Amino acid sequence: MKLKTLKSLAWIALAIVPSATFAHVSNESQSVAGLTVEFGVVSAEALRGRPEEEAVRKMHGGVPSERSMYHVMVAIFDAKTGARVTDAKVRARVEEVGLTREEKALEPMQVASAVTYGNFFRMAGQGTFRITVQIRQPGTTRAVELQFEHKHR
Repeated sequence: MKLKTLKSLAWIALAIVPSATFAHVSNESQSVAGLTVEFGVVSAEALRGRPEEEAVRKMHGGVPSERSMYHVMVAIFDAKTGARVTDAKVRARVEEVGLTREEKALEPMQVASAVTYGNFFRMAGQGTFRITVQIRQPGTTRAVELQFEHKHR
């Protein structure tokens, strides 16, 4: 799938979340070290009760029922060819600047028939959250690291 066919994870979120609950979604794109990474965040609340929740249940153990849980997602592409990267090991660290921090693997998942990586994180504060994504591709010695920011709207 070429990068231009998926300009942002907002498109993925639209496939999962009805427009009425779309207010909790943020997305961004960055390119570094030969990769283009599409980043998005959607509230677990917006995902609960959706037919697609069954697919999420299989991927991440289900949509959390606790408050302040958010699904962090990345889609990774080769910046030169636009080919989707499907075999990376991806981790994310979510921190409210100066306060809380949580780190875990972003699990591969199928969204719109394409591999995307994601997991749920607690994002309870009202401040700015810094999300650091580390991507390690097979056969590489170093991880690529990118930083994104998210603020609840």
